[in-house]
Amino acid sequence: MGIINAKALTVGDCKVLVSFKLNSSLDEEKYICKDTAYGNSNDDIYYSGEGNTIVLNNLNAYYFTNYNEYEVTLNINGKNNISLLHISDSKIKVTGSGSLKFKQNSFVKKVINGESVYQYVYGSKTILNKDKKIYEGTILEFEENYELLRDDNKLPEELNMDDYTLVQVADYLKMSSVVITESWIGKHIETELSTSINDGYGLIEYVKQKEETKTEEKVDKKDENKLETDNVILISDKKLDKKYKLKEEDLREKEVASKVSDLITDKDLLSFYDVSVYNGKKEVSMKNGKYIIKIKIDELVDRYENYQIIYVNDDGEIEEYLDGTIEDGFIVFETSHLSQYGVIANQIVEEASVTINTPNIKNNINLGNIFKVSILLIIVVITIALISFILIKSDLLKNKKRRRKRA
Repeated sequence: MGIINAKALTVGDCKVLVSFKLNSSLDEEKYICKDTAYGNSNDDIYYSGEGNTIVLNNLNAYYFTNYNEYEVTLNINGKNNISLLHISDSKIKVTGSGSLKFKQNSFVKKVINGESVYQYVYGSKTILNKDKKIYEGTILEFEENYELLRDDNKLPEELNMDDYTLVQVADYLKMSSVVITESWIGKHIETELSTSINDGYGLIEYVKQKEETKTEEKVDKKDENKLETDNVILISDKKLDKKYKLKEEDLREKEVASKVSDLITDKDLLSFYDVSVYNGKKEVSMKNGKYIIKIKIDELVDRYENYQIIYVNDDGEIEEYLDGTIEDGFIVFETSHLSQYGVIANQIVEEASVTINTPNIKNNINLGNIFKVSILLIIVVITIALISFILIKSDLLKNKKRRRKRA
């Protein structure tokens, strides 16, 4: 059952801690109730629960989810496998002496004729149908069936949708598994047990003290398991042959880079390399391993933010987005295979700061105006002087002519 932002789930008297389906998407849903103990002494019962702790004993489940209301602790015994693990906003704590192998689910909402399908929670109880199973339907279907559901669930006479919490339903048939990353485990799992990734599966397991010591020794010997070029560094979890050479091919000028850039219009492609290992002229298959890869960032680190790594397949399609950390001009991430890897990020946009010195501008304007007015005044004075001179001279000439006539 896919629950999004549900405050709680109650089925009958069961306050559900977790729910799951066994073996396939068509099986009936199973519930583990809060504060209820179950037996797990025979092959037919795979779990027990008491308080907020669930004991898994060789559980093989198709789908497994917890609920936001409760913090759940999984105590794992034997070998447990979960095909689609969905974890709410609260982390799941894992303890025990067994192992848990899982993949994350790609959550797919159930839709009928373009309308989302919901479960309906009134107060703290989920609405059930006549068969005492959880009712699922679109909002329109819920409104049409309200009278039938009202008596069985003791609902108010009049329907007010604001009284109900809508819980999105998952479409089990369309869900598919998603590979697990170290960052995903760190965000969703809290455990002191050993965690690892193998072929996209997450693995949590109890490791004996001696094996833990060997793991620490491997970490200390990482420098012996390193291959590097000018722009790429590879660190393997296992010892590498001394004859192995790391090869990098810069793909930024290749056609595949243009194709990838068209797919990431919201980010810039900073680095893009085809990373491979060769033994002489023969390429070495580096699948199903555990590697740390460091890729040099070819642009200034402080000019970008929200860095990610993209895994690009041979067809130029982005198959996976990986999180990484920035270390000394390199972006560092973990993977299980070598391939074409690119570094993408958002460019930091700085707001342009324009400082206007208003007093200076005013002073410049005033000085300019004074200068212009001064020139204009000088021209006016000269013009007036010329006109006066001409008038005076004209009067003198007239007077002189008059005297001659009298004489």
